[in-house]
Amino acid sequence: MNNIKELRKRAKLSQLELAELCGVHQTAVSQWEQGRTNPDTDMLVALSQIFHTSIGALLGLDTPDDPIMIPVKGFVQAGEMTFIPDEDVCEFAAISPELARRGEYCALRVHGNSMYPLFYDNDQVIVRVQSDADDNDIVVAIEGRERATIKRLKRQENGILLIAENPEYDSIFYTKEQVAKLPVTFFGIAVEIRREIH
Repeated sequence: MNNIKELRKRAKLSQLELAELCGVHQTAVSQWEQGRTNPDTDMLVALSQIFHTSIGALLGLDTPDDPIMIPVKGFVQAGEMTFIPDEDVCEFAAISPELARRGEYCALRVHGNSMYPLFYDNDQVIVRVQSDADDNDIVVAIEGRERATIKRLKRQENGILLIAENPEYDSIFYTKEQVAKLPVTFFGIAVEIRREIH
């Protein structure tokens, strides 16, 4: 027996409101709650983010305080501007319910060494998805539609500087005009680093 109905009521959402958040018909929510059908994997991830709980808690397997799973959406280059989102998510990372309540999150793999020693090649970075950032934040910055990098943000009077931690790499400067024209936007900010020890 799943906990979707209980979690929906705790969030003070109607079936119709939950259906609209999930992009499904109200009938689908009703069937989930009655146990007639189960949400697919992508929908379970979406529901866990809506309710700030784990997939296991949705399915009645865990308590609501268990970790929440977020998708690893591909990799971001620490160096050249390259960002490859993975449409076929097959890897997930766990974050705490407390962190999940602060926003929307995903994880990315870091490729390259421009942010060494802060990030190592193949580190996993937890990113809070947001379009704004403060001075000195570690940001995933996007140039145009697909080119992106992970760097430390330094705001300047005439533009922004994306700073590499590794002194062997150049930082990237954009004028205010370039920021507006290209455009240069933010995908999100790094909040945690995960590193595998071999």
